[in-house]
Amino acid sequence: MTEGPATRKEMGTAFRRLVQLRIWLGERLRFTELQATLAWAALIGVAGAWTSIGFKEATEWLHQLFTGNRESYVESFREMETWRRLFVPTLGGLLAGITLLWGSRYKAPANTSDYMEAVVVGDGNLAVRPSLVKSVSAWFSSASGASIGREGPLVQLSSLVASVAGRVFHFPLARKRQLVACGAAAGIASAYNAPIAGAFFVAEIVLGSVAMESFGPLVISSVVATLITRAHYGPEALYAAPSLHFPTDSRLLLYLAPGLVSGLLVPGFLSLLKGGERAFSVLKLPAPLRLALGGLIVGALAVLHPEVAGNGRSLVFSVLHHPGTWQVLAVILACKLLATAATFGSGAGGGVFAGRDRPHVRR
Repeated sequence: MTEGPATRKEMGTAFRRLVQLRIWLGERLRFTELQATLAWAALIGVAGAWTSIGFKEATEWLHQLFTGNRESYVESFREMETWRRLFVPTLGGLLAGITLLWGSRYKAPANTSDYMEAVVVGDGNLAVRPSLVKSVSAWFSSASGASIGREGPLVQLSSLVASVAGRVFHFPLARKRQLVACGAAAGIASAYNAPIAGAFFVAEIVLGSVAMESFGPLVISSVVATLITRAHYGPEALYAAPSLHFPTDSRLLLYLAPGLVSGLLVPGFLSLLKGGERAFSVLKLPAPLRLALGGLIVGALAVLHPEVAGNGRSLVFSVLHHPGTWQVLAVILACKLLATAATFGSGAGGGVFAGRDRPHVRR
């Protein structure tokens, strides 16, 4: 059956209309550089959120395997026998150190494993294997009750996802750096359920700028990551505090004093962390023994006060709702500071938000 002139004419007309429609859509739906960056920032927020959720769930699973309990770190250590309070952090530190020692063979001279360096002075490329080694090491430390936070590996993994996406799609340098920063913001927002704080932290500390062309994508990524995290875990605040009622506005001034005192004490806390590093460096132990020793110190303190175990979230929650006497709080605070200094000084991976997120390898 042959096509007649009328049929060919109709096909030609339809083809021209499709071409015209394609040109019209291309003109109307053309993405600008900023719009494309915002779209990718949202996708990085999604990927960062699920990466963070996966790490949290894996940490809870390993914590249950170590302790036989899926409750908070403090409750788990409180219910364990004395020998297990000593053994679990030591074992976790030993496994974390073995991971770092094994992973030290993966050197990446061209790429960095520090997301801040990748954004500020690098090309936006994070080394995959060293980043995964850091995260696995932090996984062992966090799950075994080390006195350190999980924001370090969360930020590391979220930034790594963004970096890999930038390499796969061959993004230009500026966008690649921006997306790695978006990954870091998504990781912080997922860790603390705080989207604006995550965006501001990365903008001020990492990028050093709050210009809208750089700050906007950070907000998009942080908000998307927070929405997904809240959909998975619930909308509750990380540190839910009881309601406070003030008879007069002047009572608010009383809260300025703790804030000022806390700010003045931060340099002392940082000096304590550096002192812990110096003390462990004097021993010149290999990574497995060094981290195992740090875990043993945490376990010994946990024998006296289980509140030192973990990242301190349950401790802060109990202080907010059932503070107890100031003498007891002072003793627990002193033990917690020593446990954090021992964990940080031994080289354990994780996060010390007042200082710096630093899961690194020392040989």
